[in-house]
Order: sequence, then C-alpha cells, then structure tokens
Amino acid sequence: MNYQEQLNELKKSDMRDDVEIKFVPGKHEDGWLSDDTRTELQNMFAHNPMFQNMDHKQDKPAKAPKISIQAFRDGMGAKHKNVAKHELIIDNTILNGSVTCRTYVREDLKDEVLPAMIYVHGGAFYGGSMMAVDDIARAFADFGPYRVFNLEYSLAPEHPFPTALLECYSSLKYLHDNAAMLKLDPDKFYMSGDSAGGNLTAGTAYLDHAIFHTDFLTRVVLYYPDVTEVRDQRKELADTNSYTFKEMENELKALADFFSSDELAGTVYRSGHAQEEHLISILNADHLEEMPPTEVIVGEFDPLRGQGEAFIKKLHDLNIETHYIRYNGMSHAFLDSLGYYPQAEDSIQEAVKFLNK
Repeated sequence: MNYQEQLNELKKSDMRDDVEIKFVPGKHEDGWLSDDTRTELQNMFAHNPMFQNMDHKQDKPAKAPKISIQAFRDGMGAKHKNVAKHELIIDNTILNGSVTCRTYVREDLKDEVLPAMIYVHGGAFYGGSMMAVDDIARAFADFGPYRVFNLEYSLAPEHPFPTALLECYSSLKYLHDNAAMLKLDPDKFYMSGDSAGGNLTAGTAYLDHAIFHTDFLTRVVLYYPDVTEVRDQRKELADTNSYTFKEMENELKALADFFSSDELAGTVYRSGHAQEEHLISILNADHLEEMPPTEVIVGEFDPLRGQGEAFIKKLHDLNIETHYIRYNGMSHAFLDSLGYYPQAEDSIQEAVKFLNK
C-alpha cells in the first residue's frame, strides 16, 4: 500500500477495554511492526551511537550507554515533511518577553479569531527544538485550524527544573491574558506535546487547573508522555511481558530496558529535586481529578506505553474525560516522522478531532 492507501486504512480502528487500537495497515492483530518502524529500528541498532553497544540479544537487561548529552542531542530527530494543504503565515516571536516561539496560522484565516494551540517539543528535557517539530506545528495549524504557538523552552542541564515548566505556564498565561489582541478564542485553549513535551504539557495543565486554578486550558493531547521519574515505577511500567511480539522481540525489549534504565534525562532535569516531585512525576500528583479532558496517544512498542496507559487510566478512574489511542507497529517518537509514517498524520487528525469536541 502507498502512503495515502495506508492513511485511508488507518481510519478503521478497534475498541478494546476503552483503548482505541489502530492496526498496522494490512494487519489485523497485535505484534507486527510497520515496515517503516522495522527499518528505523534496524538502522538505529546498527548505526546510532546511543544504541550500538546495547546487549539486546542477551538475557540480561540492556543498559543505557555512557555517552555525552551532546551525543544524545545529536542522535535525536527524524526525517519529516510538511503535510499542510493550505498556505500558512509563519513568524518567530518572543512571548512574555522571554520565551522564543514560532507561530503559525492559515493565510486565509489570518484575520479570524481562532482557537489557540500551544505545542511543546520532546527531547528528554535536554534536547529537541521548535524546528524539530516545525512540520507538526504546521499540520496542527492547518488541520485545526488553530493559531499555533511552538515553544522553544529552555533545556536542561543548563536550565533545570522548574525552568521549562514555568516557561510553558507563563506562555499560556500570556497568551490567554492577551487573547483579544492576538485573535484567540479564550474558551478554546489547547496544548499538546510529545515525550518530555508531554510531561511539560501535563505539568502545565496541572499548574493551570490544580495549583493556580486559572483554568485556561480547555483540552490537552499527550503523545507518549513521560509521566514519572521514579526509578522503580519506570522499570515496572516498562515491563513488556504482557505484549505480543511477532518480530524483533529482543530488540524491542532492549529498547524498553534502555528507557527504564536511562537516568540521564531525569537526573539533569531534576537537578537535585526528588524523583517523587509531583510536577516532575505527574503520575503521582494529588488532585488529578482537576485535570482538563485529556487524550493520550502511544505506539504499541513505545517504551513509554506503560506510563501513558497508567496515566490515562488514573484520569479515567477519576472521571476525567479521556481518550486513549494506540498505534500498533509504532515505537517511540513516531510523530517525528510526519509525512513518512501515515500513523503520524492520522494521529494529528485524531488529536484535532478530540480537541475540537
């Protein structure tokens, strides 16, 4: 199947215990990788310095290699392309006098009052950039349609917790306070982020709804969020024994081991704060019943799948409006491959559907 045929096939889904499951196009059961993911993983294990030394064929768990933060930063990201169908006006600006931001709006809607969408990139708190998710932001602006604000928040270890989180909240507050001037609908403020950006999105929503009670955010979408830095909890939630594997089982389990054993992200971001700090390990926060409606999107073989499932279940059990989508055949950061992985484009369409309810 070509890209468009796969995209069409992804409109179908199965519901299983409150989980919407989208199978690999052409497959109708769990455990299969998509062709794109298989190729990506094979190349990653063969060529990426972060993974070359992982002992994924042995019985002992794979451990994260000791390499520099810059090497990790250099190994992040993937090929992506613009899937927006409309012309966009894109600009760089500074929010609240301090946070660099890239803004997007459809050219034909530039004078309209639109919902606001804040996007927060991933990268383990110490990597990534707004340009790495530029095409993601374009897609949200086009599909929404929204005025999108793609944040370039400060990275650890140069700027540890709580700098990035406070920048996200201050950006949200600035945008809401200036909604009329910026042509934003104050009743439709959305936020989304992937991986560490999912953590910052959830943390911002928590500050907004449970701490400051400003209630600016209407809905949030979290892509494979990192929601706990508690060591034992990370290992428990990375357990893949209940998963179905039809191929590359050793490699996929090693990837989960890598994520659960890697303490670099949490250590440099926490910078002395406890693992249990609720604004870092949001899964364990009190008063989550005050969170806004939340959607979580994960890949079947994402090492953070267990964290996403635990978080959405907790919110669901607290009677928060939730939606959970699992894309079979996908691993971590599949959204980065927008325009190449049809699941990435479909997931943005699904996110927009949830946000626009």
